[in-house]
Amino acid sequence: MQKLTIYDISRLAGVSITTVSRVLNGNTNVNQETREKVESVIKEHHYIPKQAARNFVQRELFAVGLLTDDIRHAYMSEMTYTVNQELEKWKLNTILCNMADVEGSFISQVDNLIEKRVNGVVLMGSVFEQSICKIAIERRYSGIPFVAVNANFALPNVREVMQNQRQGTRDAVRFLYEKGMRRIGWIFSNKSPSDRRKHAGFLEGMQECRLEARYLWETEAKSLEEGKAATAALLDRFPDVEAVIYSSDILAVGGVHTLHERGIRIPEQISVIGFNNSNMAKECWPPLTSIDNQIYESGRAAAQLMLNMLNHQPAESVKLPCGLAVRESTR
Repeated sequence: MQKLTIYDISRLAGVSITTVSRVLNGNTNVNQETREKVESVIKEHHYIPKQAARNFVQRELFAVGLLTDDIRHAYMSEMTYTVNQELEKWKLNTILCNMADVEGSFISQVDNLIEKRVNGVVLMGSVFEQSICKIAIERRYSGIPFVAVNANFALPNVREVMQNQRQGTRDAVRFLYEKGMRRIGWIFSNKSPSDRRKHAGFLEGMQECRLEARYLWETEAKSLEEGKAATAALLDRFPDVEAVIYSSDILAVGGVHTLHERGIRIPEQISVIGFNNSNMAKECWPPLTSIDNQIYESGRAAAQLMLNMLNHQPAESVKLPCGLAVRESTR
């Protein structure tokens, strides 16, 4: 974590990255006082430059790294597509990095992106909201612009696009309550900060409606099979449940499979609500009512923030409200 980069040299010497590059490359167009400050930092920290680091600052805007933990998820693939399309409008290439083990590979993967001379990095998903990522961004990558979607860092070189998922889940409970349903279930993963925020929203919604939050089931992961198994378990324990909200569309689709297999009519007997409003929700039968966390608006906002940061223009973090896309799975 203590490895020095040219961004650290820039910060410690109080000069621009371009100036550091000029000193490293022996450019004579740097005044003596500034050169000595940079060389003092280099000497003090025993910095040995890599060719990739020297070349990085000599390029015009070239590429942005896109990091996700699982591109297979419909939410992630749609988000990645949107960010990529928006950045392409400005002739910025993207390099996708899919990492299954964020804690174990975050630093090596970002280092790899820097060696490929990316100019900024977009983090997609709350899975990056963990201490190792925050410490690395703060200490190791302080000179690189980051945009985080659904991950809270509160660092000077990070701008955030936050979806108000807590509010979205709370509003979904209220929607079902106003439709006359009282025995409302909740199937969730709770493995990420995002799902924990959703869970808090569900509990708040139940409390506001003065309902007992007892129809709960936690899954190990977000997958079709987990959704099927969790729904079966919930039905076995609580056969009187009237509606189920799921923390992702993939879990909800699994739930729909189980309900069909058991001959339970949707929405006549049980209403179903997913989360993300992904294409999967629209292609399911019946089409799923789903909490809309504005995937495309989030992707466009992330791309615009990155563009503004790279151009040294004002860039303020964004918080987007979640809506509810109502379809045939709720009565």
